[in-house]
Amino acid sequence: TPNTTASILDALSISSRLVLTTNNETPNTGVSFEWETGVGKLSAAQKTLLDADGRGEDRVNFLRGDRSLEGGTTAQPFRIRDSRQGDIVNSNVWYVDAPASNYSFTGYKAFSSTHRGRLPMIYVGGNDGMLHGFSAKDGVEKIAYVPKAVIPELPKLSDPGYKHRYYVDGSPFTGDLNIATGTNPADWRTFLVGSLGGGGKGYFILDVTQPGSSD
Repeated sequence: TPNTTASILDALSISSRLVLTTNNETPNTGVSFEWETGVGKLSAAQKTLLDADGRGEDRVNFLRGDRSLEGGTTAQPFRIRDSRQGDIVNSNVWYVDAPASNYSFTGYKAFSSTHRGRLPMIYVGGNDGMLHGFSAKDGVEKIAYVPKAVIPELPKLSDPGYKHRYYVDGSPFTGDLNIATGTNPADWRTFLVGSLGGGGKGYFILDVTQPGSSD
């Protein structure tokens, strides 16, 4: 069986996955897509959207990749998936390697030198409600991001009668941006812009300067 990003993801423990989202309680800061209560987790409003039938915690675990409740029965109420990784339809794959080295902008050469050895990544949107970031070296998922705009529609993904829907269907792209303020002339970062495409109206921006880190 050939290795694919899906088969590699299916072999991972879900506890090792980094799945993030955002909420209105901690704007501009990634929070863990987990049911546990506390700062840095799903907000109460988001939990309400995911818990209409009282299976909210189980549903979040399902979306994170838990397959123990797949079956479409009373005991196992969620639909059976072919893989934890959802289908990719209209989202183009975007590759990110080291920053360019030949720009003369203030501070850019230092930025390029600092990150010349960073992990090359592949980013793509999936109709499992997530943008995925995979290592371009071995295909292992390093991050998944759930845009908060798709959360109201996520319960449909666990429905045994699920009919295909688009979620994070747009094509991501990246660029380097100097966000310096005050007396510091240069603070370069690599940002990813993603969109929902066929999944709805909305976009999101992620700092992907240092893939594989929490910074």
